[in-house]
Amino acid sequence: MADTWAAQWAGQWAAPAQRFNHSHAPAGSATGGQFTSGGGSGGPSKGSGKGAKPSGHGQSSPSHAARKAALLARAKADREKNAAAAAHKHHTAAHHKATARHASLKQRISALRGQISSLLTQASQLTAQAARL
Repeated sequence: MADTWAAQWAGQWAAPAQRFNHSHAPAGSATGGQFTSGGGSGGPSKGSGKGAKPSGHGQSSPSHAARKAALLARAKADREKNAAAAAHKHHTAAHHKATARHASLKQRISALRGQISSLLTQASQLTAQAARL
């Protein structure tokens, strides 16, 4: 009897294993990821799988609709705040750039004033030297 039970068990195990095929179509092909031979359809069943939705899904209660509306309103307000902050940031950056440019110009003007003063002093010294000749 043990041989009979073992033979039955081996036969039950071997039948589905014979359908298994180690080589299947490449993932990029039209039948990608499916076995190239076998008795099954190769596709998901219509009653289950990713596409099936649980019953009652999509029907919302009033509290669910109110929560959803409140969340959407908060998201809209956050987007508006973000847009205002981005505009302010741009304005502030432009102001800082103009201020830096202004400071740079002030430094250049100050340096040029120093050069002019030095040149005027040198010119007056040269004029005095020429007068002594």
